[in-house]
Amino acid sequence: MGVMAKIRVLPDTLANKIAAGEIIERPASVVKELLENALDARSRTLTVEVAGGGKQLIRVQDDGEGMSRDDAILAFEHHATSKIASAEDLMSITTLGFRGEALPSMASVARLTLRTSVMAAAMESSSGPGVGTEIEIHGGVIKSVKDAAWNQGTEVTLRDLFFNMPARRKFLKANITELTHITRLVTQYALAHPDKAFSLIHQSKSMLNCTPVLSLSDRIYQIFGEAFLKSLIAVEGQAESVRVYGYTSLPHEQRSNTYSQYFFVNKRMVRDRLISHALNQAYRPVNPSGLYPVVVLFIDIPPSEIDVNVHPAKTEIRFRQSDHVHQMVVRAIESALTQHKVFPAFSRKTPSAYPAVNASAASSEASYTSAKSYLSSPLTPAPAAHTPLWPVGRGAEPPNPAVDPLVVRETSPSSAPPASAGLEVSPCSPTKGGPNEPGPVESLSSYEIPLTLSDGGARPLAQLHESFILASDRGGMLIVDQHVAHERVLYEKTLAQMESAAVAVQPLLTPLTFDLTPSQKLTLVRLRPELSDQGFDVEDFGGATVAIKAVPLVAADTDVKRLLLEIMDTAENEAPTAGLRPIRERIAAGVACRAAIKVNMPLTLEKMQWLLDALWQTRVPTHCPHGRPIILRLSMRDIEKNFHRI
Repeated sequence: MGVMAKIRVLPDTLANKIAAGEIIERPASVVKELLENALDARSRTLTVEVAGGGKQLIRVQDDGEGMSRDDAILAFEHHATSKIASAEDLMSITTLGFRGEALPSMASVARLTLRTSVMAAAMESSSGPGVGTEIEIHGGVIKSVKDAAWNQGTEVTLRDLFFNMPARRKFLKANITELTHITRLVTQYALAHPDKAFSLIHQSKSMLNCTPVLSLSDRIYQIFGEAFLKSLIAVEGQAESVRVYGYTSLPHEQRSNTYSQYFFVNKRMVRDRLISHALNQAYRPVNPSGLYPVVVLFIDIPPSEIDVNVHPAKTEIRFRQSDHVHQMVVRAIESALTQHKVFPAFSRKTPSAYPAVNASAASSEASYTSAKSYLSSPLTPAPAAHTPLWPVGRGAEPPNPAVDPLVVRETSPSSAPPASAGLEVSPCSPTKGGPNEPGPVESLSSYEIPLTLSDGGARPLAQLHESFILASDRGGMLIVDQHVAHERVLYEKTLAQMESAAVAVQPLLTPLTFDLTPSQKLTLVRLRPELSDQGFDVEDFGGATVAIKAVPLVAADTDVKRLLLEIMDTAENEAPTAGLRPIRERIAAGVACRAAIKVNMPLTLEKMQWLLDALWQTRVPTHCPHGRPIILRLSMRDIEKNFHRI
């Protein structure tokens, strides 16, 4: 008696269901495939109608080229496509779809009806114009093929998704969740194609209705509104045949997830780690941990430079020159952020940008003092004390970074600051009045674009609790955190020194030894050349132990072990193409944080002026290297409004 065979060929119906599972994950997957087919067919108007979150009904209608009867029947065969003809075509794909798997996969897991017509063919038909083809398939079985009254384009209707796969259907989420995924997907394609009309209807209710517009900014305004558009800044960069463009958010416009990040490569919606990493690297100096910027980013690149055939749903791609693309995205976003230096502003709304900010503390610090305490306080020092140490404003020379008066600590009790510099501003509750009387400014939640820095600098007025600088400029009043302000100045100074000259090395008298995990040792092997270039001499000491024999001179006074571990932890999440920059940034941030002046340290007006002027010269004067805000602004409009002047 022979051994029973274990390998068997699956029946077509079962094989088709398994194949469909790779492409049709949820109702939004169906909408994606149908929208891509419609766009490939040069449609100008695309309508999506769903019911029950897409579980009961999905209908996508377009006015594209349509199909003949023969093509419509053939489209339901696996691997039948009009978009590629040879293996060479895979190296230069210009269409959104190309595998020929979408329609047969849908037909195998739903009750599907297709209506289609080619306008030219319909006009020439003996039956007269408006004659098309209707095909009905249930669970992969063709029910009928017949003529239909249809003018041009294609309509695909799916009912009862996964009706023949109950195990799969029960894993679908609630209707509202599935509808959210569909809405997000239609929004993505509406952003990618502002010249086309998109509409989304759920159970006879319009969810999205976009008419064709001329530009991406018009489409963003159309979908998200004017306030959202105003919180974005344009991104533009081009090198050789690669172009990066779109919009990204100002530092205050952040989300707790990545759902508001839209990436497109050749107008194909993608989820790409390389682009995400480049975005995070560009925002690292201004973005608090756990928050994500809003971005609508496009990359145009020759089709031969990317591989889109790496994921069944076509949402992941590979770049042939990943280093080049990564650097372009970083530089384009950094350039946009650098050109739009913004300061946080106080408002009367609930804080949203920085959950870690203590709202009650912000409220008390922004409260007004009474008229009596104001008149009796030394808030306004002698005019001479406000004279800048050097001209500030248009054409002014930046402060000399080599002469940092804040490096010399004033820790002696006898070195007390002038009365005006050590002013304690105490909060007081305003007198309750009528319903129209303005209350105190409450918390941080919005930003304002200030005057350009060349229009004038800030003038220090006083020091609050020996920790915050109260200053004024032409836009209103500023509250500056002296520690993070000095940290930003020192960070950029240190980073510039590391990038412009050979790194000075400090040998250690006694090597510092400690153990690494296996993954950390692998990371160290990869980073060793870069670490050596930055002044670190790290050698294996046997087993899991390593020894640090030398460090960069600028980091000699820091916790070297902790700094090195932080560099390696960061590198484990970095793209291999990131190179020296994250290492330099980590070293510079550690040095700056240690060397910067602390809170509860009195400063003279001259030193406050130096710090403000030096801050104004930095690339990112709004946030410290760790993403914390440096400046809060109380605008003149807010001041005048609360004093009933406007």
